[in-house]
Amino acid sequence: MSSDQVTQEEEMAQAAELPQADASSLVDREELETQVKEMYRQVAREEEAGLHFEVGRELALRVGYPSELLDAIPAEALASFAGVGYHLDLAALAPGDRVLDLGSGSGTDVFCAAVQVGDSGRVIGVDFTDEQIAKATRLRDRDGFTQVEFA
Repeated sequence: MSSDQVTQEEEMAQAAELPQADASSLVDREELETQVKEMYRQVAREEEAGLHFEVGRELALRVGYPSELLDAIPAEALASFAGVGYHLDLAALAPGDRVLDLGSGSGTDVFCAAVQVGDSGRVIGVDFTDEQIAKATRLRDRDGFTQVEFA
């Protein structure tokens, strides 16, 4: 065993002995959930003024989404994009694949995945904000993404 491994093991043992804080008494879970939902309602309504983060197509391009893929999805979904990175390249989606997107918002990743899996695939987006789901469902119906479902 190398001296680096011993040091790492000792550090892990010391860390395990440290007292663990329980932050649940410091945060009102219901209030936090209410505030987060209201923030993403603003995103769905495309009300950017009060947000502390960027949204939209320029952000999606900056974090790696291919322009051609973004051109194939509803612009209104993209207007509500609030992601932090492009991960669909890692998924290597193929026609016929089935995809589940948790925290789907207004559907940017869902619609991008739907383009990649085609009509023979299936994509389900799940979000806890009713306004996001309503917007995504409206866009799905309007633009004919029959392989997409939102819940």
